[in-house]
Amino acid sequence: MEIKQLLDNKVFTVSEFNNFVNAVLQPLSATVEGEVADFRVSQGKFVWFMLKDAEQALSCFSMAFRIRQPIEDGMKVKISGYPKIYGKSGRYSFFVESIEISGEGSLRRAYELLKAKLEAEGLFAAERKRPLPRFPQTIGLITSRDAAAYTDFTTHLNARMGGLEIKFLPAAVQGKQVVAEILAAFEFFNKAGRRPDVVVLTRGGGSLEDLVAFNSEEVVRAVFSCKVPTVVGIGHERDFSLSELAADIRASTPTHAAQLVVQNRQELLMDTETKTETIKRRLQEKITDRQWVLGHAVRELTDSVAVRLEHVRSILREYRLEFNTLARRQTEAKEKLIGLLSLLYSLSPQNVLARGYSIVRKSGTIIKRASEVTAGDTLTIQPGKGTIESKVTGINYDGEKKE
Repeated sequence: MEIKQLLDNKVFTVSEFNNFVNAVLQPLSATVEGEVADFRVSQGKFVWFMLKDAEQALSCFSMAFRIRQPIEDGMKVKISGYPKIYGKSGRYSFFVESIEISGEGSLRRAYELLKAKLEAEGLFAAERKRPLPRFPQTIGLITSRDAAAYTDFTTHLNARMGGLEIKFLPAAVQGKQVVAEILAAFEFFNKAGRRPDVVVLTRGGGSLEDLVAFNSEEVVRAVFSCKVPTVVGIGHERDFSLSELAADIRASTPTHAAQLVVQNRQELLMDTETKTETIKRRLQEKITDRQWVLGHAVRELTDSVAVRLEHVRSILREYRLEFNTLARRQTEAKEKLIGLLSLLYSLSPQNVLARGYSIVRKSGTIIKRASEVTAGDTLTIQPGKGTIESKVTGINYDGEKKE
C-alpha cells in the first residue's frame, strides 16, 4: 500500500524509475526452472540466454564465471537470482547468480560435454595415474560425517589394518555446499605441512542428479590436481562419475575404497609367509645348483691338476735320466781326462829330464844331431835340474872322433 501511495504521488524520470524498480525487485530472489534457448557467450565473460516453458520465455543474463558446467540449448536448468532492468537499454532480464542442470537428459548431456572436454585435456589419461603407496600410514578422508560411507570406509579400513592415522575432513556430499566444501578439503590437504599418503573422496550411490557435484568441473580438477595419490569411490555401478575418472584409482563403493587403500593384515601375513617359503626354496635351489657347479669345477680342477702333476713327474723322470746320463758321461770324461793328464805328465820334457836325460842347446836352439855343432862351440846342457855350460872339444860322427 505504501508503494502504491508513493507511485500515486511521484513522477519519476526514466532513470529514477528503473532504479526504483531494481531496488524493489532485487530482494525478490527466486529460483526458476525452464529450458535453455539461444545460449551465447560474449567476450568470454558475458552470458545471455532465454529460459522458456511451453507458454512464455524469460530473458536471462549472467557472468561466465558463475556457469560451472557446460550449457547448451535444450537443457533443462534451475536458475537462482533476481529480476533487473539494465541501464541505458532499459532491458528487463533475470540476473542469474547460479545455475543448476536438472532433468536426467540434460544432466546426461552436460556430463558427456564436460567428459569430452576434460578427456581432450588429458585429465583421464592412464599414463598420468599414480600408484597407491603399498603401506600408507596417514589417510586423508573427504566425506560426510553422517553418511554411511564414512562408517563403511573407516570400519573396513580398521578391520583390514589397524593403527593407521585418518585425517578426516567432513564435507557435504549432496546439496549446494558440496562443491565448495570438497574444494576446501582438497586445498587443505595440498597445503598441509605433512600431507597424507593418499586422499579418499567417497559417498554412497544415488541418481545422476544426486551426484552432480562429483561431475562438476571444479571437483574433477581438484581431484586431478591433488598432490598425493587419490581414490574416489561412489557407490554406484551404472556410470562412473568424472571425479572417479580423474582419480588415480577408482573404487566402486566406500568399502571397496578401503580394500584398495590398505591390505588385509591376515592376507598380508599369509602372503609374507608364502613368499618367505618361496624365497627359501629358491635360495636352496640356487645353493644346490652352485654346489653342483662348484663340485664339478673342483673335480675338473683335481683331474686337471693330477694330469698336470703326472706330466711334470714324467718330465722330471726324463730330466733325471738325462741328468744321470750326463753325470755318468761327466765321470767318464773326468776319468779319461785324468788318464790323458797322467799320460801327458809322463811324456812332458821335464819328467823325461828327471829320468836322467838332458837337453843340449846351441844359441838357444836344441841340438838333435852331432853334425849340428863344431869343435869350439859353446853348448848349454839342461839336465833335470839346473844348466851346464860346455865347450865342444871333439865330435864323434858315427863312432868316428873328429878334433
